[in-house]
Amino acid sequence: MSTNRQNPATKESIVGKALGNKLQKSTEFGSSSAVAISAVEAVKLRAKYTHFRILVIGRANAGKTTLLKRRGSHDIHRAFTFASNPKFMFHDSAGFEAGGEEELQAVMDFIEKSSKAVEVNNQIHIIWFCFDPDVSRPLLDLEVKFFNENRKWNVPVVAIFMKFDDLISQVWNRNKTPEWNNMHALDTLQKEFEQPLRSYKFPPQAYVRLKALDKNESDHQKQIEELMKQTAASIDDLTLKMLFVTVQQNNLKICIEYAIKKYVIGFSISILLIMFFSIVHENVVKMVC
Repeated sequence: MSTNRQNPATKESIVGKALGNKLQKSTEFGSSSAVAISAVEAVKLRAKYTHFRILVIGRANAGKTTLLKRRGSHDIHRAFTFASNPKFMFHDSAGFEAGGEEELQAVMDFIEKSSKAVEVNNQIHIIWFCFDPDVSRPLLDLEVKFFNENRKWNVPVVAIFMKFDDLISQVWNRNKTPEWNNMHALDTLQKEFEQPLRSYKFPPQAYVRLKALDKNESDHQKQIEELMKQTAASIDDLTLKMLFVTVQQNNLKICIEYAIKKYVIGFSISILLIMFFSIVHENVVKMVC
């Protein structure tokens, strides 16, 4: 996997802007039922990680560019970061086209290769799969194939339904109230997209809908906060969940809440986690000062 390069875009990513300050308010990290290792082991493993890698994929014109606010070539092998939090590394793939088996295979090969990487910092930790909820073009065969074919990797996937406002327009009934139309759009989204996805062999771990990211900037932070919350909830592995939280550079409070409230794992282990997070926080302060 290639070395990190800074995003040359002058505009900061919508996600990039929110990563540094909005995740602090998210305190819902999902269930502890799937934790496969002890907290002590997780702390030791966490020390080996320096970055959290996110792969962003989806059909052409699904809204990946809007989400990342980054135009140009889409090279899945070249990671990039944003100045607001360089510890989050992104990989952006070319959009899937109908019948574009080569694009899908390239993505699957990349995920499999990264999942086998010996160096933990070269592994992909989460996949954001962007969908265009167009009722005239429901799930593409390639999208179905991604979630239904056997795979040799186990990376959590978050389904992101971009352009939800467009879906509202598609199903709009002028004889009904805006509230009714919004609920009708939600029902359509669940029936045409979420329910089929849930029925596949490897369904997404979480579902998020976003709207008007290219229009209404006042609502961006709240929407991205929900995306980050659902991303955290989709991660079952304790080490990766710790990584996702601790790559934030000023969130000691959320780390403590994470250790005590969400993983009721015993007083001594909670203290150990708090000490670990405190050390991370102190090191960040030293670097800044």
